Amino acid sequence: MKNNSEVIFSEIINSFNNSFNTLQNQKNISIALSGGVDSIVLLHALNELKSKLKIKLNAIHIHHNLSENADAWLAFCYKECKRLGVPFSSEKVDIKTNLSMGIEGAARQSRYEALERYRKNILFLAHHQNDQAETLLLQLFRGSGLNGLAAMPIFDQDRFIWRPLLGINREVIEGYAKENNLNFIEDESNNNLQFDRNFLRKEILPLIKSRYPDIINTISRSSENIAEGLILHKAIA
Repeated sequence: MKNNSEVIFSEIINSFNNSFNTLQNQKNISIALSGGVDSIVLLHALNELKSKLKIKLNAIHIHHNLSENADAWLAFCYKECKRLGVPFSSEKVDIKTNLSMGIEGAARQSRYEALERYRKNILFLAHHQNDQAETLLLQLFRGSGLNGLAAMPIFDQDRFIWRPLLGINREVIEGYAKENNLNFIEDESNNNLQFDRNFLRKEILPLIKSRYPDIINTISRSSENIAEGLILHKAIA
């Protein structure tokens, strides 16, 4: 049985190989680095695999000015990248211009705009299977159509965004961090139940999981099926 590190290495390598024709001329990889466990694990894993995959890795941290700890998070990400020898960029953003979208939406919009300014070729994001399940449910609650319910693709060809951990459960990611003694930050806002995603993560999904233990994988698979149906629909239309 594979340990958590082997599972993640295998997932990244398979994801890379499955899209080699797309990636072979795009070897400069930018990773969005928040400093949380997900992005720290992706940074560490990609750094371990960079010789095998023949990629050049750099990291980008976005400072949202939303927490009194944000400066410390920026310093942590800088030190971690320096320790690993990974080139590092950062930007402080002002979300006030997008507040009509709500704090979550404004932060996301400002973050992606800043990432676009610093990225080199393909942008790697650390979204995982649990994020995918939460995204599908949020889209369902909003009455979204096929585009929304398809949630996040592993590879977004329009924006050149890659999510190599999308098929990996959060428990495996946390296990990888323990196996490799990785340090990471804990964003206190993740415990704020006023945010819809946190409410789903902390209150709703654990309750559903107590009845249906494999629900995260099941919802994620449904998202994949919807995405495949959307591709077929577009091909026929």
